[in-house]
Amino acid sequence: MSGGKPAILVLIKGLGIGGAEKLISEGASFWDRNHYDYRVAYVLPWKDQLVPQIEALDVPVRCIGGSKGNSVVATQRLHRLLKEWNVDLIHAHLPVSGVMARTTRVPVVYTEHNLADSYRQPTRTLNRASYWRNDAVIAVSDAVASSLASFPGPTPQVIPNGVTVDVEPEQASAARDELGLGPEEPLIVHVGNIRPHKGHSTLIAAAAELNRVRPEATVVSIGGEKYPGDLERIRTEAANAGLANRLRFLGRREDALSFVAAADVYVNPADVEGLPVSILEAMALGIPVVATSVGGVPTVILHDETGLLVEARQPAALATAILGLLDNPSHARQLGAAGRNLVERDYGLETMVRSVEAKYKRVLIG
Repeated sequence: MSGGKPAILVLIKGLGIGGAEKLISEGASFWDRNHYDYRVAYVLPWKDQLVPQIEALDVPVRCIGGSKGNSVVATQRLHRLLKEWNVDLIHAHLPVSGVMARTTRVPVVYTEHNLADSYRQPTRTLNRASYWRNDAVIAVSDAVASSLASFPGPTPQVIPNGVTVDVEPEQASAARDELGLGPEEPLIVHVGNIRPHKGHSTLIAAAAELNRVRPEATVVSIGGEKYPGDLERIRTEAANAGLANRLRFLGRREDALSFVAAADVYVNPADVEGLPVSILEAMALGIPVVATSVGGVPTVILHDETGLLVEARQPAALATAILGLLDNPSHARQLGAAGRNLVERDYGLETMVRSVEAKYKRVLIG
């Protein structure tokens, strides 16, 4: 307890640019600081791109992982930090931080952002074995909640991700200028870090199909690499497919939303998803979305109502759906507007934060 207010420690593996991470950095603007004393801790020191954004709100942030991000060292430091900051509740995001939090005696609210079986086997095993120690669990979609159904512990409450976006027209124009594209040249954008299940190879194959029919179309993928060499690997894969000039992998970009706002179509080719923040952001910007029908995606992309759905690992279908929107701009605008209306109504970031804080209150009251 700090100053009469419960101290909440938000814990996550890293604060690099990613969906779960942005929910913390952007959600911090809506935290109820009158009733809760917020602090943030993370494990991986090299994933710190969003730290300044949180610290600018006068929220203390601490890296607990040491130079190599070792989880054993981080767990020891976590225990010390709980005493130093007199923490009343830990809100842990994703399995690594969840497992660490459950080694303490502090109440734990755990948020799962992905399907439980999408992690590597050691992570799944530790997550399941310690899951009972959670005091409450939040799942970002019904699909994520279902994936946790067999875990021995609290029944998840679904609190969907929320977003807030603010991109000026000049920023979108600057993104097109950087790419050397005029306002009428087709642009398809994808945002997703380079890691297993994110569908980058499917995107490359779909771009090759698209290039055969609409060679003037440009596809851009934005996202950081999980392992050194990943970005160069997929760039080489694209070059080998003859797409060096029409499929561009830009790596990690803090201005990713400027490219999304500049797009004619947003695409998500992933094999596995929880409820992608990037899709919600594209919808909030009124950009029509083509996405694979995985995880929680069909809860927001209603086929031919708020976007288009295709089966995972089907690049030809992905390309066909994109082409359909490029060839029918009025239908694309209709889907984009419907998507924006849905997100504005049901997926606001402040609404998400208030629901999470209601969960804190119930756990703290006991």
